Amino acid sequence: MRYFKDEPLQHYHRNNYTKAEKLQIVVDLWNDYENGLLNKETIKWIVENKRCGHFSCKLIIEDMIKKGIVDGDFTGCYSPQDLQKPKKEYDL
Repeated sequence: MRYFKDEPLQHYHRNNYTKAEKLQIVVDLWNDYENGLLNKETIKWIVENKRCGHFSCKLIIEDMIKKGIVDGDFTGCYSPQDLQKPKKEYDL
């Protein structure tokens, strides 16, 4: 489970976070991942429960697969096609 301001992350559609708070959640997720503080159970909880930051977790899973940290999607929520779509020129 992941907390923001001492409460579990809210659903990605039904939340009252400001844009700055949403950005802070995404930045915190990436910083924790890069520092080795974000575990697979937390990522799985965010993705399965569709919490704020779930798209960033998808990108983190892609990065983990690319770096060889995990063999595949451990959440069961994304197909291999979802994770390995080639990016188009207008995608970030």
